[in-house]
Amino acid sequence: MPDGGSGTVSAALHDPANAAGAAPLLALTHGAGGNRDTPGLVSLAESLAERDVRTLRFNLPAAEAGRRRPDRADRATTCVAAVVDWAAREFGGPLFLGGRSFGGRMASLLVADESAATRRLLAGLVLLAYPLKPPGKAEVPPERMEHFPRIGVPTLFVSGDRDPFAPPALLNPVVAAARAEVCWIAGGDHGFRVPKAVLTNTGRTAAHVRDEIAGAVAAFVAATAARGPTGVG
Repeated sequence: MPDGGSGTVSAALHDPANAAGAAPLLALTHGAGGNRDTPGLVSLAESLAERDVRTLRFNLPAAEAGRRRPDRADRATTCVAAVVDWAAREFGGPLFLGGRSFGGRMASLLVADESAATRRLLAGLVLLAYPLKPPGKAEVPPERMEHFPRIGVPTLFVSGDRDPFAPPALLNPVVAAARAEVCWIAGGDHGFRVPKAVLTNTGRTAAHVRDEIAGAVAAFVAATAARGPTGVG
């Protein structure tokens, strides 16, 4: 796919078994230091396909080049915009954008930019493990949250309630200001890992946690797609 510059980025498409042309599509990118083949993204995409959501996992330019250091924000958002534009041309049906951690932050910055054409192409936004603040820091950097009221499309946060990047006490007010939804993964950290003791106490397994995440995303996509266009330009 075009990367918004002179190059391309690679992607992997997961189609539902009975995909129709109008099936919702979620274009999903990775976190800092990861790539489109990050295991959590692969398993989520597989689970979403089982729930009738077409999923496109794509690299950002630094990951495509094999670099661990993430792209600058302007480079990353330019790539995300190009991927959204490409996906809107190539696929029918409602189009959703999502990302894990850094990738989700870049997606949210792009959608909040009122001068960008991207927002009118999207039905909704999915933010996995959104990095509200660096661990160990008490304050939330303004650039991590002040853009949310401008996003203007339905938004779902999926976050672990033990994630040091986004403690519930700090993330909940941001979710409210954005008029968004949040799915809290009980016991989950930034990678949605849940300690064995917590799994035992709650009668869950790691597979249950993966199902919780996929179920929340699929339900959000289905409900949002059913409501139709938001009318936000």
